[in-house]
Amino acid sequence: MTNTRNQNISGNFSHIKLYVIISSNLAKKNVLETLEEVIQGGADAVQLREKNMPDGEYFSLAREFKKITTKSKIFFIVNDRAEIAREVDADGLHIGQSDITLRTARKIVKNDTIIGISTHTIQQARKAQKEGADYISVGPLFYTKTKDYEPPVGLNYLEQVKKEITIPFVAIGSINLGNIMRVVRAGGTRIAVCSAIICSDNIRQMTSTFKTKLSISTRSHL
Repeated sequence: MTNTRNQNISGNFSHIKLYVIISSNLAKKNVLETLEEVIQGGADAVQLREKNMPDGEYFSLAREFKKITTKSKIFFIVNDRAEIAREVDADGLHIGQSDITLRTARKIVKNDTIIGISTHTIQQARKAQKEGADYISVGPLFYTKTKDYEPPVGLNYLEQVKKEITIPFVAIGSINLGNIMRVVRAGGTRIAVCSAIICSDNIRQMTSTFKTKLSISTRSHL
């Protein structure tokens, strides 16, 4: 059951449509420069995802992300590292199925920190909602090099989530300008994008194009 806290957080999260994941081992440019261009292009939220970066370096980088995102008034989400999310006062924390539990994460981060969970099956989505996740990611919808250990779940799972899950959900996994319409038709009105934006030659323009395409596609399928 969705509790009062979830309802309040869901309201805060409701404006997020384009969620960009930034990782230094993928970005064509320096990650702080990438962040600035993503913001200029109109991203609603950014996630810093650095699986192999030492904690000290991650902390310093996350602190810079927090300064920039606070000034720009967009959501900043830390991937995986709850202590760093707490220390830099990130807006959110995102955890995977093999990371710490939601209960443990909730004990570490601040009370108003949004916590999202990666899900790959409807059973995982139901469990995340029941346990009090603020949002879930749904995917990977298509094959992605960033998560080549996770087989693509396809659009049928997204359609299941659209019908059944009441907390916000974000479609993820190799979404690009060629398949975004399919994602929207299946119920994905919030999308997370990584490579298609941060590996592009013009990050700001690509972010803006995604934002426009998503807005138009979403309106036409309401």
